[in-house]
Amino acid sequence: MTNVGAADLIRRIQSLVRGTARNPPTAVERIALAFTQAPSYRGAVDVLIEMNKEAGVRAYRPAVLRACIKALQLCEGTDGLKFHDAAIRLREQNRLVGRPLPRRAVGSTLLLKGLEAEIAVVLNADALNARNLYVAVTRGSKGLIICSTTPILKSH
Repeated sequence: MTNVGAADLIRRIQSLVRGTARNPPTAVERIALAFTQAPSYRGAVDVLIEMNKEAGVRAYRPAVLRACIKALQLCEGTDGLKFHDAAIRLREQNRLVGRPLPRRAVGSTLLLKGLEAEIAVVLNADALNARNLYVAVTRGSKGLIICSTTPILKSH
């Protein structure tokens, strides 16, 4: 997430715990304080959700944030399940089901591999190796736009 300021939040929570804070806690600080006093998967979910609500905060990859929240919720409801194992379980489920493609998606061939769009735009095609070029040019179902500095593409 952008604009979260983890170091500032940690210092603020420490001052709240010590009782030296001048201002009352914000919603995020209240939830983070509760989490530090009684750590739990549910508390971690609450912190992530509240952080994401803050003005100016944006998730780089909202799908990854949602997957983390789902994995934490799965751990909460399953005795002995570790976060790593829950994340792998969810990843495998997503591989079978697939993931939705937003109206516009920008990403590397690794991020877009397995997805399909009506039109694909490939930037810097001349810089891609054969494998990545293949993935890139096979994403569009109705149209393909290739941007390159050369008229002929040669694999690297």
